[in-house]
Amino acid sequence: MTGAILGERYRLDQLIGRGGMAAVWSATDTVLGRPVAVKRLHAGLLADEEHAERFRREARLVARLSHPNLVHLLDRGEDAEGPYLVMELVDGENLKTRLRREGRLEPAEAARICAEVGEALTYAHAQGVVHRDIKAQNVLLTADGQVKLADFGIARLMETDDEHGLTRTDMLLGSADYLSPEQADGRPVDARTDVYSLGILLYECLTGRLPFAGEGFVAVAMKHCSEPLPDPRAVAPEVPGHLAACTLRAAEKEPAARFPDAAAMVAALRGADEGTAIMPAIRLPEDDRAAPAAGRPPGRRRRRLAWLAAVLAIAVAAGVAGALLLDPGSGDPPPAAAAPLTFAAVRDHDPEGDASENPQDRGLAIDPDPATAWYTERYQSTPRFGNLKTGVGLILRLTAPAQATEMVITSPTPGARFQVLGSLDGDQRQLLAEGRFEGENQVVPLAAAPPQAAYLLWITSLVDDGAGGYWAGVGKVELRGAPNGT
Repeated sequence: MTGAILGERYRLDQLIGRGGMAAVWSATDTVLGRPVAVKRLHAGLLADEEHAERFRREARLVARLSHPNLVHLLDRGEDAEGPYLVMELVDGENLKTRLRREGRLEPAEAARICAEVGEALTYAHAQGVVHRDIKAQNVLLTADGQVKLADFGIARLMETDDEHGLTRTDMLLGSADYLSPEQADGRPVDARTDVYSLGILLYECLTGRLPFAGEGFVAVAMKHCSEPLPDPRAVAPEVPGHLAACTLRAAEKEPAARFPDAAAMVAALRGADEGTAIMPAIRLPEDDRAAPAAGRPPGRRRRRLAWLAAVLAIAVAAGVAGALLLDPGSGDPPPAAAAPLTFAAVRDHDPEGDASENPQDRGLAIDPDPATAWYTERYQSTPRFGNLKTGVGLILRLTAPAQATEMVITSPTPGARFQVLGSLDGDQRQLLAEGRFEGENQVVPLAAAPPQAAYLLWITSLVDDGAGGYWAGVGKVELRGAPNGT
């Protein structure tokens, strides 16, 4: 089609991109003498009225949007070859190309790019439009570094149902690498689905890789539903704690646990929000932070294997010697003591209320000083949260999944009841323990469960605060078990 004239005005000059639905050409507006981009639906999809209507709908959606971080729609048309869009031509490259060439970005640059994408989303969401296909390929970088979000091909209006009946077939549209859990399992989506995908994009910018891999679309989509996002510092230890926290919060499985909107995520990226309290991440050995093992020189792998074998041999010998010293008549070593597990973040959890519970103080529950505490809000009438909800709590996210065997709690509000829950992916949670706060250094044994990425300390009843209300507090909480992040 090179040289073809569309609408007696736009000359197609060169094919510059091709996606699942359409091809993009650099073109010339022969009336105004300026370069433009033309997006044209693939000929093979023209017979499918659903695809054609989705393409026309993109034009209607984008036509109502105008923001510095969005690719501008200049014109639209339709001829015998089908519908087409005329957009500004961005002089630069897409973010995926840059990441493939350079690898992970400097944290400040990753935060800047994702914040500008977030600004575009904040504007689009305010207009009632959710993008649903945030990915590195759709983030364009101009020659002078400006960020522009493109391709609203599967976007939809948030405030109305799709009058053309596209909702059912739209459910699994989008890129599996960035797909939100609610998109993957067919639940309704809102602006928070874009927040999730932006969190995955931030992870990719900070680490140079995507968090989940699998054989095909479905395998990757299911990991978005079932596997917690790894702490980006496990791959790139130089990632600042607040950006790691921002990534983990944005990509929470439950929409209610994410940033409430793109604007809140932008504020966290730019340091204008206190964000999530962060504990230091475990730094991995240098080889574990390098490229995958298949890409390492054979000699380096052999040296590492030899080093690991030596360490294991020493550990085994020391364990056997210790056992013989403790009990000369037994060859079995004593069970290993539970070790403190390392937190990546702590989040307040109020799913039946306004989604937050004194978030400014949540870090006090995991800081070293038990005298400082996170408290619930004050409730009136009854210890049961004024009959407004069944509970509130703290989500304790680990740097890597681990099997906790006990929780140690210090609480300034003895008598308040609590539960410890696991399996936070979805609505089903396993009860691991329950009881009453006792005061200082209360050791709570936990039921056996598979390794968890996060544990929930769920407060189910409150105590009198002495001022006519009810509350509960956590001065310090610690998880112990098989060490994580190693």
